[in-house]
Amino acid sequence: MTRRELNLAIFEGTASAVLWQPRLETWIHHHLGKGTLPERYRGLDHLGIYDALGCSLRYEASAGVECCEVTDGVVQVEEQHDDRYVVRVTTPSGTIETVHRDIYEGGELVNRRIEKYPVSTPQDLRVVTDLVERREYRADQKAFHQAAARVGHRAEPTIFLNGSGFTELIKVWCGLAGTFYLLADHREEVEAYLEACDRCDDRQVEAALKLPCRIFNLGDHATNEFTPPAILERYMRPRWQRISARLHSNGRFVHSHWDGNAKAILRYLPETGLDSIESLTPEPQGDITLEEIKAAVGDKMVCLDLLPAIHFLSHYKTEELLELARKAIDMFAPKLILGISDEISQVGEIEKVEAVSELVDGVCGLAG
Repeated sequence: MTRRELNLAIFEGTASAVLWQPRLETWIHHHLGKGTLPERYRGLDHLGIYDALGCSLRYEASAGVECCEVTDGVVQVEEQHDDRYVVRVTTPSGTIETVHRDIYEGGELVNRRIEKYPVSTPQDLRVVTDLVERREYRADQKAFHQAAARVGHRAEPTIFLNGSGFTELIKVWCGLAGTFYLLADHREEVEAYLEACDRCDDRQVEAALKLPCRIFNLGDHATNEFTPPAILERYMRPRWQRISARLHSNGRFVHSHWDGNAKAILRYLPETGLDSIESLTPEPQGDITLEEIKAAVGDKMVCLDLLPAIHFLSHYKTEELLELARKAIDMFAPKLILGISDEISQVGEIEKVEAVSELVDGVCGLAG
C-alpha cells in the first residue's frame, strides 16, 4: 500500500497500519537555506528528504482553492520604517493599521511579528468585516491536479480551509486580550463580523467541493486560552458542525487544528462533527495525557500527530520519544496518522525522526 492509499484508508476506516506523517518543512527549509543539511540529505529536495525518511507529507498538495478579493474601493499601503513594517488598509468603512516588528540576524529578515494590532474599536472591526465580505473563491482544477501529481504516492491531498473567524480575531486583528475586551464591550458588532466569516466559509467550501480533494483542514488553533468552553460552545462548535455536515454530505473528511493546552475543551470533541483532530499536544508540552485524548476521541475519530515537538530537542532522550510513539501506536492505531505536534523546529534532531521511522517500520511497515 502506498502512503497515499494508506492516508485515505485511515479516514475511510479500512486501514490496518499507521501512517508516519511528520511536518518537516520548517526544519528542511532552514537547513537547505543555511547549507547545514546532514551529508546524507545533501543533493535532495524536500520531497527527496521525505522519501529518504519514509515519511508522508500533509499539505504539499494544498492547492486549488483560490481566493479572489474584490478590491474596488480598497487601498492598501505598505511602508518600511527601520525594523517596523506598517500595513495600512482603507475601505469605505474606514482605515486600519497593523505594525509589525522585524527581526534580523546577520542582515537577514528571520521573523516578523505583529507589534500593534489593527482593531480595537467597533469602527475598526467594520473595516475587517468589509474585507471578509469581499472575499470570493474559485476552484482551480489545474493547480490542484498539478500539486497532487507532484506529491504522487506520498500522500492523499489535504487542503487548508479558513480558520475560524473568532481565532482569526486573536491571531490577526485584535490579539488575545483585545478580542475578549471587544467581545465584552461590543458583542453585537463582533457577532456581525462572525456572521460575515460564516458566509465567507460557505463561499470557500462551495469552491472546494468542485475539486476532487477528499480531506480538508480547518486551521482553527483551538486552545483553552483562545477558545474556552463558553466561546467554543457559542462560536466554534456550531461552525464545526455546519462545515462537517456539508463536507460529509459530499463524501469528504475534515479535521481541525488544536495545538497547545486543551484540557478544558477536550470533552467537546465528540460533539464537533469532525472526522479527526490535528496536533493535540500531550504533556509535558501540553496539558493533556494520551489517556485523556483517547477517552475523548474513542474509536471513532482519527488523531493526527500526538508526538510533542519538544521531544525532538536534544535534552529529551530518543528512548523517551520512542516509548511515547509506541504507546500512541498501541492506543490509537489504526485511527492514527502519527506526526509531530505541531512540527519539528529548526533545531530539532532529524535523527529522532529517523528513529521513529524505524519504529513504525518495525511495528507495521512503512507505507511505500
